[in-house]
Amino acid sequence: MSGKEAGSPARRVLTVYYDGECNLCLSAVARMKRLRTRSELRFVPLQTASAELAAEAASGATDKDAGHLSQMLVKDETGGTVTGGSEAVMLLLRDVPRLAWLGRLGSLPGLRGISRAAYRLIAKYRYRLFGRSESCKDGSCRIDFKP
Repeated sequence: MSGKEAGSPARRVLTVYYDGECNLCLSAVARMKRLRTRSELRFVPLQTASAELAAEAASGATDKDAGHLSQMLVKDETGGTVTGGSEAVMLLLRDVPRLAWLGRLGSLPGLRGISRAAYRLIAKYRYRLFGRSESCKDGSCRIDFKP
């Protein structure tokens, strides 16, 4: 969408931090860029994010020692809140008018646990399932986290 029109309220700005090595993540970002959203979305690979956000994304990772990122993050630039993992996915789905129903459904108490488990499973095996970006195969995108 284009810039703010005179008299219209400012749109919320969401910054999406994603794993720039993950083919699934890159594909999802490309699709999100083409969708009409309620908020202005900005996309930043976690590999280029601030150390604080990158560390938050890596927290709880089972493969931290390998420098892998465990979750996508969405930062609401207006309120400063940071949401990660499946909750971030549901937030983004709710931001797309035609997919909002899916985001609300995945956030229901009974389905929230299933959404979280599915996200963790896919995140853990995303490189095996979907591969890595060619641009990162030489290790140049790798981040080393020290606890």
